[in-house]
Amino acid sequence: MVNRIMRVLRLDTPVFSEIAKDPAATTEAGIIVVVVSLLSGIGSGIRGHFFSSLVWELIAGVVLGWLLWAVVTYFIGTSLFGGKTTVEEMLRVLGYASAPRLLGFFGFIPCVGWLAALAGAILALVAGFIAVREAMKFDTGKAIITVVIGWLVYLVLTAVLAPIFGIGYALFR
Repeated sequence: MVNRIMRVLRLDTPVFSEIAKDPAATTEAGIIVVVVSLLSGIGSGIRGHFFSSLVWELIAGVVLGWLLWAVVTYFIGTSLFGGKTTVEEMLRVLGYASAPRLLGFFGFIPCVGWLAALAGAILALVAGFIAVREAMKFDTGKAIITVVIGWLVYLVLTAVLAPIFGIGYALFR
């Protein structure tokens, strides 16, 4: 698992095909998403609002950021462009592609921490693009369109769901 994470961080393209084909990698991808979300939550939580930040990172990372992204991307890629993958493969490759978000842990560093978090988010988006391209067996153009449409749909769904989770958190506080 650590070797694959290092390869994802280097944007080693063949690793995503390997991950897509390995059913055992689904659990590993889930572990990566949870650990990265916890570390990002801790990093932003050190600045303040630790508990709410940690809860939000877990919700965003696990529920919205991984499951929703994988299903939306799968649906768009297979429906619009005839991508050759399964939801499980998308969960695996996108879970691993979230590994660069671990840079969010350094978000607590004054003045520059936000740059580390931003770099991690951008690198995770690039890794996500490669993951989609490799899992769906797409050319670059179809992968870009799938990721852009999927990202926009994800943003809309997150904008709708985030207040619901926020309201839920406020009620049980």
